[in-house]
Parts: sequence; C-alpha cells; structure tokens
Amino acid sequence: MNKLLKEKDFKRKFPIKLVKHKSEWITSYEDEKINLLDILKQYKVTLYHIGSTAIPNIYSKDIIDIILEINKSNDFDSIIDILNVEWKLRWKEDNRAFLVKGYGEDGFQTKVYHLHIRKKGDIEEVKFRDVLIKNPKIAKQYERLKLDLELTYKYDREGYTAGKTKFIKDIIKRYSLHK
Repeated sequence: MNKLLKEKDFKRKFPIKLVKHKSEWITSYEDEKINLLDILKQYKVTLYHIGSTAIPNIYSKDIIDIILEINKSNDFDSIIDILNVEWKLRWKEDNRAFLVKGYGEDGFQTKVYHLHIRKKGDIEEVKFRDVLIKNPKIAKQYERLKLDLELTYKYDREGYTAGKTKFIKDIIKRYSLHK
C-alpha cells in the first residue's frame, strides 16, 4: 500500500468526486471513533469529525475526515506507530501527521477515512466546521466553491485544496477563529 500511495498515477486512481450529503457519514465517523479510542486507550486523545461530511446538507467527497488531538506531544510518534498497522502514513511534519485508510490497489474501498493528527489546540478545522453548521448560507457558499473546484481539479488534490484555502482563511479571520 505504501508503494501505491507514492505512484505517479495516484491522482487518476483517486479523483476528486463530490456526492450529496449522506446521513450514514455520522455513523461511519462514530464507528471509527470507537475503533480509534479502543486502539489508543492508553493515550489521552480527543477525536473530532471534520470536513464536509460533518456539515449537514452540503456536497462532499465520500471521505470521513477526523482530527485526532494529542494531549502530550511526546506521544506523537508512538501513536503513529500503533496506527500504522491499520492506517497508512501519507506525511508527517513537526507535530502534525496525515494518515489514510480505505485506499485500495484499484481505487477507493467502501469506507475511506483521512486522519489528521494534531497537538493539543491545533484544531482550527473544528472551529471552521462549527461556523458552517451554524451558518447554512456560508455552508452553501463553501459547497458552491467546492463544486466549481471539482470541475477544474478533478485529478489534482493539491489544486482542489489550495482553491478552498482563501475561503477557509477568510471565514477563520471573519469569525476570529485563529489560535
């Protein structure tokens, strides 16, 4: 699998595809939360459902994004080592890491997850999610942007993500959500 994640055709195997909101995303998150808390029971961690699958009534990639907030920075590498059995590490820098689950040789499996490991307090995405949940008009603006970006960046995850960045930063600034 690690080889697969480094192949140059990764973008073709795993394109950006937005779908209508699915109620089962909440259950998928809750099931994986239970699994992660069990695997990491010796650590003090907090889990958050983030990304568009956590926001009612907007289109999203069919991927559950989760933040795993670590209370002690010295647990960081140990937690990654434990998770690397079920999850595959995509990147790690400082006290942040990104792992994936549900990527197969021929494309996405039935359930796909992204896990963002963060140190305590580094959870702006949770605050952004909360603004969108409380403000459906802003959520719909975000959805429109994502649908437009999907057309342009179907095979370019970095471009798709970069296209959302200004909107996200503007919302964070407007609602004073920065650290």
